[in-house]
Amino acid sequence: MSANSEQSAWGPASARTTLGELFDPRNNALNALRLLLASLVVVSHSWVICGLGEEPALGGRTLGAWSVLGFFGISGYLITRSRMNGQPAARFFRARFLRIYPGFLVALLLVAFAFAPLSVVAGSPGSFTLTDSLSYVARNLFLYPPIVSQTTIGTTLAEGEIWNGALWSLFWEACCYVGVGIIGMAALRPRSNALLLAVFAGSTAAALASHLGVIPPSELTLAPPLLAAFAGGALLYLHAERIRVLPAVVVSVAVLVASVLTGTATVLAPLPFAILIFVLGSVLPLRRIGAKRDLSYGIYIYGVPVQNLLEIAWPDLSLPVYLLLTFACVVPLAFASYTLVEAPAMKLKGRRTAIAATVPVSVA
Repeated sequence: MSANSEQSAWGPASARTTLGELFDPRNNALNALRLLLASLVVVSHSWVICGLGEEPALGGRTLGAWSVLGFFGISGYLITRSRMNGQPAARFFRARFLRIYPGFLVALLLVAFAFAPLSVVAGSPGSFTLTDSLSYVARNLFLYPPIVSQTTIGTTLAEGEIWNGALWSLFWEACCYVGVGIIGMAALRPRSNALLLAVFAGSTAAALASHLGVIPPSELTLAPPLLAAFAGGALLYLHAERIRVLPAVVVSVAVLVASVLTGTATVLAPLPFAILIFVLGSVLPLRRIGAKRDLSYGIYIYGVPVQNLLEIAWPDLSLPVYLLLTFACVVPLAFASYTLVEAPAMKLKGRRTAIAATVPVSVA
């Protein structure tokens, strides 16, 4: 029996247990937590799409924003681990591309050429042309890049509404992959700790400047908390054997409570939230959930399009019925995405890479 299975974070050895000892990369509940986070993003978006007001929020961050923060913290740890395992850079980048891009591209095409036409059939008073759909694909092709991305297709949605607003985080996720890929190169690897600390400090400073109004809000100001969460997760991996679980949990809870009470979660929450996610992922008895099929990515990328379509077709549904129908549609789409697109793409990574990156990408 391994040390990981012999001790619990809350057992007699908890005061001495490190995060590295507690977390078993091959036997954990992170898939279950990712599934929960993706579902919470869908739930959070329901308020805005249904016209019920602002999304539920805590500490200055919406429920969906907290969930994406958790995704980036998980990804920072696991992707850094994957990069630092000695595999060549080309293999690492190929694995990351195959995990995130094929599913994204199929979702992009389905929104452009299936969801938009269906919205008109379902009752949208607007219209679109083939050019609108092609433009939507072309401008979002590079993972929904900020500023140049296209959020709507013709007038199929009401002004200000977005066909797939959840995709915005994927561009920043990919930027993090590129950053870790570069930091993992032989010449920079000895300086990886200092470089990640600089990214974490710089992102936190940018988040603080945005929070204080020094930087005017824009699409770009959404990124610093996510970059801080990713860098925080990466630092957790580098220092996992030195971080004592019990003190880290106590401090993290205290910082998170303070961030909620002061409305500064954007600035203070990324690192402590990542710590709590990993501790929960290590101790929760949910290891079988998502072990064979991780539907979290599919739920994340198809949630908003399905919600938009349902709102157009049945605008007067109560929130519980709306959510029930949403998940009844999204889960089969996520299953199909994983079975027909994501899993076949991952097989192209090669056996060695697949072992090194068994836990899939985060989604925002």
